[in-house]
Amino acid sequence: MNKTTIERHSPPSRERWSNLISRTYFPLTLNYGDQKTDFHGSLKVWRAEGSEFSLSRLCSDSVEYARSETQIAQDRESSFLVTIPQRTSVFFAQHGRTLHCQPGHFIVEQGDAPYRFGYEDPNAMWVFKVPSEAMKHRVRRPERYSQHCFGAERGMGRAFVEFLMICAERANECSLVEKNRLFEQALGMLTLVLEQDERVLNSDQSHLRTAHLMRIERFITSQLGNPDLDPKMVADGCGISLRYLHKLFAETGHTVGEWTRKQRLEAAKRDLCDTACGITVGEIAYRWGFSDQAQFCRAFRSHFGCSATEMRSRQPH
Repeated sequence: MNKTTIERHSPPSRERWSNLISRTYFPLTLNYGDQKTDFHGSLKVWRAEGSEFSLSRLCSDSVEYARSETQIAQDRESSFLVTIPQRTSVFFAQHGRTLHCQPGHFIVEQGDAPYRFGYEDPNAMWVFKVPSEAMKHRVRRPERYSQHCFGAERGMGRAFVEFLMICAERANECSLVEKNRLFEQALGMLTLVLEQDERVLNSDQSHLRTAHLMRIERFITSQLGNPDLDPKMVADGCGISLRYLHKLFAETGHTVGEWTRKQRLEAAKRDLCDTACGITVGEIAYRWGFSDQAQFCRAFRSHFGCSATEMRSRQPH
């Protein structure tokens, strides 16, 4: 059943709040400081069944959250949390750097690395939870973005935050497929905000290589449906030599062909999971550049651990 999950606990016990936070995001250790007064907090969560995406509205008294190596090791899946404070500033410490994020900005917390996060006064914030796999599919080396605060008062940053609020307002009117599309769209807008930030690009020692890789990846993504797509076409389309193209990808741990195949398989998976998509498995394979359905089926099973037909049958109708 497709529902928005809304959980309210005010005033909750500290233990109850700690459990609620860990269930909603991932295991965290909470430090409340003053134990003598009542703790007040409320949490509303919007999610789509079968998806690791979620959007939440968190309001609480002062508290500090910590993520440890032990908790990370016990977690089967990792995520990023995009946190947008609204009442007062928050602090965030990860990878040896501490940020103080004011309202009108947001931060990106990497869930598979230790960190501390908190606020000294009662606060309210939006939290957009993004599965690591989805984030890494859209954003190159997303861990870099945990080192900066990003503006949300104008331009694309503001549009991204306002879109999250629209998602919360309209989520109950949406089907499961539509809700997942909203979250995917929100991730797309977040990607635009992050990738246009010059601080991240300029702090990267391989700025030029990163820029080339981003342009190459965009070109490949735009040509996934072309069965004739090959490294030479990519090199020609991006104005670089074939040798340099292979050298760039050698540094990522993937060949050009491997990365292209992965993007095609992920695109096919999205179509298979879209219950409104009324085309056959074979048509989906051809749509995303596979000229041989049997080859597509073998590659899909190898990558996802199940057949394309099984993936489609798992989706709620």
